[in-house]
Amino acid sequence: MCPAPGGLLPCRDCNWQYGYGKHGVKKVKVKDYLQRLALLAVLGVTSQSPVAAEFEDGVKAFRASDYQRALLAFSSLEARGNNSARLKYNIGVTLVKLGRYREAASYFYQLLDDPEWRDLARYNLALTAEKRDRPLLAARHYRKVTETADSEKLRKLASSRLNALAADDRGAIHRQWLGLASLSAGYDNNAYALQNELLADVEMGEDSFTEGFVWGQYRVRGTPADGWRLHGYAFSRRYRELESLNLNSVSAALSRDKHWQGWDTEVGLAGEFIYLGGDQVSRQVNLVSRLTRNLGIGSLSLSYLPGYYLGGEGYEYLDGWRQRVALKWRRPLLAGELLAFYQYDSNDRADLEREAQDYYSYSPARHSLGSELEWPILGRWTLSAGMEFRQSVYDGTNRITRDDGSVISYQRESDRLKSWIETRYRLSPRFSLDGKVVNIDNRENRDIYTFDKTEFSLGVSYVF
Repeated sequence: MCPAPGGLLPCRDCNWQYGYGKHGVKKVKVKDYLQRLALLAVLGVTSQSPVAAEFEDGVKAFRASDYQRALLAFSSLEARGNNSARLKYNIGVTLVKLGRYREAASYFYQLLDDPEWRDLARYNLALTAEKRDRPLLAARHYRKVTETADSEKLRKLASSRLNALAADDRGAIHRQWLGLASLSAGYDNNAYALQNELLADVEMGEDSFTEGFVWGQYRVRGTPADGWRLHGYAFSRRYRELESLNLNSVSAALSRDKHWQGWDTEVGLAGEFIYLGGDQVSRQVNLVSRLTRNLGIGSLSLSYLPGYYLGGEGYEYLDGWRQRVALKWRRPLLAGELLAFYQYDSNDRADLEREAQDYYSYSPARHSLGSELEWPILGRWTLSAGMEFRQSVYDGTNRITRDDGSVISYQRESDRLKSWIETRYRLSPRFSLDGKVVNIDNRENRDIYTFDKTEFSLGVSYVF
């Protein structure tokens, strides 16, 4: 039995391959595989459909490896109301050939309720999950095929892929390490985040910066589906002239990962130190708890992140609790992937009181809502754009004593709109060139806190 994934990819170890049609598994020579795959996918349709000529155009384009033209032909039929299972499968297979795995998966998911196509669709879902580097999802689909598929050969192929994934997983345990490093340089037109009218001249508050980021994890025990890992990161931003704004942070965590009741779970404990201008701003201890699972063509993530802060010298007003609850939803959209998210952030800090009985709240309750769309421009080039709206209401009433002795009292409120565009060009599977533009527009009920700023940065990143 050939161990290679059937139906889409040629076998690396022998000269046989498996292609699938409505009636089960057929063995074909690799040299004939590409020429016959599309025909296997549409056989039984072309003789029945009133638009057989357009199907034939798609088949011919597929045989000629012109997958874009094949997709146009099949998509045209879909746009005119053809909703057949065979057409959906054709589109899915063609999208796989174009490397558009998320979109392909959306078509295969639509076939899971069709008894005639269910097993083959699920097997192809497993293949696309592997291509998207989601081995746990792939394993779940393969396992389902081994348990429910009518075709014995299909069950054996799924079992073979399960064994291969297990071998890869064992290899990952031996490697144990995973990491990412990036280095970038950029420009910030309002590094102080001050009200524009407070800037004495055009150049005040503007500065260039360099930024470094390193993340890594070490699997202490077990597998991604059931194990323990140490992970952490270090971040640094250094301005060319405004050294008091240099920011550094370092974090380390221990997490327990486990697959439970259809969810991928993470529970852990993390610590973080933050420095500003060389002075320690805070030390933090956070509980990490997260649930993730696939629902239909998307994935849902739920997080609860409570933490306690200890402010550094001069920052004691930051002492206190922070509670965060987050919801994220990812799904294929068009040629890319859509991320939608919501976060509630509640703070109960010591706040700041001065001798003149002035009071400043540092305990905001925040609602953040946003989305990001990522899509491929070319084979190695991706572009993403996103927007986040954040509303903040600070607990308590601020009191400020003016020079003339009068007192201003107000509850601080703010609305912040953050938007960004990112691009990445992969020079290799591990090495990429990155660019980013970020704009922040912050509006508050006290004009002194109202500002807008834009940052530009270019850099490189490497996965190891």
